[in-house]
Amino acid sequence: MNISLFSRVDLPDHGDKSFGDLLLGELEYDRTRAADSGHEVIRKIDVKELLLKAQENYFHGFYLDGLKCYARVLRADQKQIGAWVGQIRILVDIGRSDAAVYWADKGLGLFGDSMLMIFAKAFALAHAKRIEHAKKIINIPVEKDEAAMLWLFRGEVLVMIKLGIFQKIFRPYRGIGRMGAFFCFLKALSPDPKDAFLHQRIGLAYMLANYDERAFEHLQTSLTIVPDNPLTLYGLAECYRRKKDYERAIYYVKKAIAMNPNLDTAYELLQWAHHPARKFLWRFLSVKGKGRS
Repeated sequence: MNISLFSRVDLPDHGDKSFGDLLLGELEYDRTRAADSGHEVIRKIDVKELLLKAQENYFHGFYLDGLKCYARVLRADQKQIGAWVGQIRILVDIGRSDAAVYWADKGLGLFGDSMLMIFAKAFALAHAKRIEHAKKIINIPVEKDEAAMLWLFRGEVLVMIKLGIFQKIFRPYRGIGRMGAFFCFLKALSPDPKDAFLHQRIGLAYMLANYDERAFEHLQTSLTIVPDNPLTLYGLAECYRRKKDYERAIYYVKKAIAMNPNLDTAYELLQWAHHPARKFLWRFLSVKGKGRS
């Protein structure tokens, strides 16, 4: 399986005005104004509560709901950088990395030299396969006590950088690649080692980079802290598939789909597992194994 996204969401092209309108909540605002006979009414909302709700939706893989919550926040206050960053992360997860880069540039136009927005752009660039550009951005020095999200972004970019054989032998501790990512993820988790969201995102980052043992460790930790999270369950299912433990892979992916039917990669994994030739091979290997015992 070639994983490029976790879910598909029908969004306008990022070159269209409707794309920006949707992510800034303007379309929702227009509908509200029309319903009120032309009177411009913006309902009072609790921005903190909406941000928490958006984060929960993102954490559980309910991407469209997450985008809508972030849009409502930005409709109330476009300077809520957390909503911009959340939308960038969701756009990457749904396979719209080019749109995420576009949206990061829009955010940088508003927030100037914000390190958080700069690193969000690097994250989007890396997933848009513009890894050299991302690497140049992410190497900006940061203070040791910077926020966990900055260290998470840096680690998520570094883990995608593949080192050549000479780099591995002669320059193993240059702070890039898997080793650099490992230390960034440690820094991200240092304020709260039991942060289920961070463990999930670290696990998924390792999974996408094909570092399966690390991925399994962090995803399992996240699921222990927050049980039955569908996105985490899917990640574990993928890890079990790679371990060739197909029985557990199917068990976890079915749980993920039952709790969130919108996870397209979960369906793809289940279809992969139920291919007739693959099922025959597993049955054959199972019988062969029993015969030996």
